[in-house]
Amino acid sequence: MCFGLRNPSVCFDEPLALGALVDEEAEDASALLSMIVSLQVPGEVAVFECSPGLQPSDQHPWANYVKGVAHEYLADVPAGKRLVFDFAVASSVPLGSGLSSSASLEVAVATFIERITGKKQALVTKARRCQAAEHKFANTPCGIMDQFISAMGQEDAALLIDCQSDKVLEEVVFPDSSHTILVCNSNVKHQLGASEYPVRVQQCKVVEKALGKRFGEQNFPNGLRDATPSMVEDLRKANALDDVHYRRAKHVVTENERCQAFAAAISAGDFGDAGRLMNESHSSLRDDFEVSCPEINTLVELAQQVDGVVGSRITGGGFGGCTVTLVKSSEVEKLEEHLQSEYRKRWEKACITFASKPGIGAHPMETSPWIWLLFYGPFVKDKDARRTFWFGLSIAVAVISAAMTLTQARQS
Repeated sequence: MCFGLRNPSVCFDEPLALGALVDEEAEDASALLSMIVSLQVPGEVAVFECSPGLQPSDQHPWANYVKGVAHEYLADVPAGKRLVFDFAVASSVPLGSGLSSSASLEVAVATFIERITGKKQALVTKARRCQAAEHKFANTPCGIMDQFISAMGQEDAALLIDCQSDKVLEEVVFPDSSHTILVCNSNVKHQLGASEYPVRVQQCKVVEKALGKRFGEQNFPNGLRDATPSMVEDLRKANALDDVHYRRAKHVVTENERCQAFAAAISAGDFGDAGRLMNESHSSLRDDFEVSCPEINTLVELAQQVDGVVGSRITGGGFGGCTVTLVKSSEVEKLEEHLQSEYRKRWEKACITFASKPGIGAHPMETSPWIWLLFYGPFVKDKDARRTFWFGLSIAVAVISAAMTLTQARQS
């Protein structure tokens, strides 16, 4: 079970992507080639065919996320046709920061491909296809939360997700704007595929076997998900688990309980209790699941020093990335200043902060609001609108650059 807030995940329509279904018997072989560029990796163009034989590549590893999703959607392509597209990736989500940048890209690509094929899949199916793409093409045994929230996010609401049944148990609406979620990027990048993440997956499987042996496998159809804290304590007392596996299991079973308690607290407007649960969650992730790092721990400690902060914890897959802090809206600027100043003193590097709010999942964007912002954005007083303007302006410049790169690649 998990609790998700959607990060920015947008599928830009024509401005950033063009696609079609092309006859497989096209005389010009180049007409069957797809090309993608990323504004985060200037100068690189990944070229491939969306065919059943499509494989991940070490040459452009960032492109594997797009390739993987395309591969999962080949079943929706009519016989005799080939999926072909030119695609440019532009994002405000920092890479390797634990903010679901890979899932955001995957779900955006899936949304785009569905527009080409004309076959819109159920959101659960879309999320599962994107998860499969990451498993197969990025070699990352990730869970489903990031893809679920990128596909199913709702405005002004978090989602309580049952990862076992593929169901959203509850849309947890934030009752008011008295508190803000502040994201802080430690600028310590993580790489899940090459990290301890797969090790944690295996450690949990060891615990599942121990539970089945002691209490009967029939009692754990969903594995560790069906365990209780008392069962885990029983295994420890019976010396059926060593200290490491005990702590891994303890985190999982208590975190499931915290997710449900957090949803109840937010729904009731009890931000104090919600913050306490966030602090407990970080302690568990740091000490029991051991997926934090010194820089992240510093950010959490610094946040907890500021009046108005009710809770702070690591977010994402761990081993770097970002923290999320629940803070009174009136104290956001003070918190940002404290984090940026003290973090630099301790680590001689900058951290990046930005306020966040729940938003809808990946969807094609209408261009008209962006055109309006490009003309009038600088004169808008609202802080969020001005941020949107500057991002929109950067996207406009990026579109021109990407179009030129793709055009040159096609001509060559």
